[in-house]
Formats: sequence, structure tokens, C-alpha cells
Amino acid sequence: MTQNEPGLFDLPEAAPTTPVIEDTPISPAQIAGIRNAFDNAGIAGMAERQEVIQSCVIRKISNIRELYSREVRQVLARVEGWNRTTDTVTGSAWDNREEDTWIDKL
Repeated sequence: MTQNEPGLFDLPEAAPTTPVIEDTPISPAQIAGIRNAFDNAGIAGMAERQEVIQSCVIRKISNIRELYSREVRQVLARVEGWNRTTDTVTGSAWDNREEDTWIDKL
């Protein structure tokens, strides 16, 4: 190997940098969509709305305008399922089975 040839372990001086993707703030249309979803779900109190939004994001927020546009889907999904009630299941899994077994068919 000569003096000017690159060696096996020679690294370039500057490593390429990866672009940083910045979070885009929530748009007025997205704010209106969240507020509409709250109204449709019957979530009227500001404390309850704050609780729903805070349950979707990791960081502390004090205003809906502090959300990022990427977080809107999570909030809308949480609002949609916020007051859903499931049917109370009584009995065992055997009692609540969907189909008859071969024993039932005898």
C-alpha cells in the first residue's frame, strides 16, 4: 500500500448527517375536528377534554394548540372510544361460546 491510497480503516472526515424532521403544529382544521369529535362524544367539560388529550401524549400540554399534527389521530381515536361501554359478560367462556360443540349436537 502506498502513502496516498486509502487504508482499510480510514474513515471520511465528515459523516453525512441525517435530516431532522420537525413536528408541525396542529392546524385550525384539525382543532375544529377534535372539538367536533368532543361534541359528538358528549365530552363537554374542559377538565375531561384535557384528561382525554393528556392520555394520548407523553408530554404535558395545557392547551389544544400545543398538540402536533401527528398526534391528532391518537386523540380522535381516544375520543371515539372514550365512553364506549362493553356488554357485561356473565357466565363462563363455555357458557358464552358462539357455536355449538359436537356434544351440543348429540
